[in-house]
Amino acid sequence: MELEKYCQTWQTGTFNPNLLSSKTTPESDSRIQKFRQQLTIKCPDHKERLLNLHLRITPTAWRLYFSEDLGAGKIIIGYMNIKLK
Repeated sequence: MELEKYCQTWQTGTFNPNLLSSKTTPESDSRIQKFRQQLTIKCPDHKERLLNLHLRITPTAWRLYFSEDLGAGKIIIGYMNIKLK
């Protein structure tokens, strides 16, 4: 719900993770190298995108990985599960 509400107000500019109450950060370079295959998805527009942003779901070690590449007001959620190991 938090991402949906954010998208409703995100009209222009780049994605700003600081406007979300959940901690949202990019994945580290070392984890992108290790999990590139799992973090790359084929999107509805048939383009492959790397999901390098994630929102932490606490108190467990769950993550919601997503892409904001489509621009203002559009977020693609590609993975929601326990942190990749």
